[in-house]
Amino acid sequence: MVKYFIITLSIYFLSCSEGKNSNVVTKILLSMNDKFHSIVNNPNDHHLQIIYTQIDRNSDQKPIFTQHAFNLDDKKYFYPASTVKFPAAVLALEKLKEYKAMGINKDTKLTISSDKEWMSSVLTDSSSKNENATVAQFIKKIFVVSDNDAFNRLYEFIGQDYFNQRMWELGYSETRMRHRLSVPLTLEQNKYSNSFSFFKNDKKIFEQPMQFSNLSLKTNSTKNLIGKSYIQNGELIEKSMDFSQKNFFNIAEQHLFLQQIIFPDNVNIDKKLNLTDEDYDFLYEWMSKLPKESAHPFYLNYDKYPDGYCKFFIFGDSDEKIPSYIRIYNKVGMAYGFLIDNAYIIDTKNKIEFFLTVSVYSNDNQTLNDDTYEYDELTLPFLAEFGEKIYNYELSRTRSVNPDLSRFISQ
Repeated sequence: MVKYFIITLSIYFLSCSEGKNSNVVTKILLSMNDKFHSIVNNPNDHHLQIIYTQIDRNSDQKPIFTQHAFNLDDKKYFYPASTVKFPAAVLALEKLKEYKAMGINKDTKLTISSDKEWMSSVLTDSSSKNENATVAQFIKKIFVVSDNDAFNRLYEFIGQDYFNQRMWELGYSETRMRHRLSVPLTLEQNKYSNSFSFFKNDKKIFEQPMQFSNLSLKTNSTKNLIGKSYIQNGELIEKSMDFSQKNFFNIAEQHLFLQQIIFPDNVNIDKKLNLTDEDYDFLYEWMSKLPKESAHPFYLNYDKYPDGYCKFFIFGDSDEKIPSYIRIYNKVGMAYGFLIDNAYIIDTKNKIEFFLTVSVYSNDNQTLNDDTYEYDELTLPFLAEFGEKIYNYELSRTRSVNPDLSRFISQ
């Protein structure tokens, strides 16, 4: 019986790999079958999508990418959760350039007004060294512990129009950014963005008024109905949850966006972001920073914030300390049973680097919003082990030119 199962599974994978699925990824998944047979044998039910990109360097250190994908579907819906915070951080840095002539930058003190009764305001930020709220501080909290309120503030600063239109201009045409996170607002309310005031020496130098988006965000994803029931306002609703009006950021665009940030001179070069070297260095520092390495904001409790807290690949299922020679530049997401990691991983001791993006889902009771998902039992261990297997594969892979990782080592 066991032999029959394995043979059937192998035929399924091999037939798929002849199309668009990578043999490299397929073999690694098959090696995980004993421990993760439900995911490996039912990738569609688990919304499993994978992109792994090998990086080789030529003699001039120019990167050469070889992409390996599994089960990709650019239209099939999965909830991106906190991965939407990554482009929010990037576009906030870019939008600040519009106010550069006024002396406004990522470290400029700001306040946020509650222009409507359902909005919330920000006057200070106790996590910063001087208790000033700034764009920089929001970005730090987004990457170190995936702070939801910090994302919401950047969403409000950028505005729904700018957020979506700029992503589309950059070539990420499938992306839809429709709402804040973890606040019960309507689609109409999420079209509004609070007003912002910026200060120099405690004197207001500029006010960005409240914004409203008239942008049409038509549904472009498929299979938007998830589960069989969901909890709403404490009541069980006996039907699938409709995600057609939720944020949408597919795996392919997440992966490419990360590549563009890590290699801005080599990826999407005809649609470059208006960022400085200082901006990129700031992103690299905070994308890879562990909670224990952050002073402001400060996260003292290692039991609550271990190294793998927002580093799901390799380390996400344990309290193991990440070696100093491994740095992970990433953004994770976790909500509604979906788990995502989008990462650039380097090993400065063994001179390896690679990109890896994976989404996976588990919800045995098929009920959403009940906070009963198999993260700890299944999907976190899956991402950790899959990441480790890709890492070990990279260790065994021959390179003719070692990568120069000095840009990242200096962070």
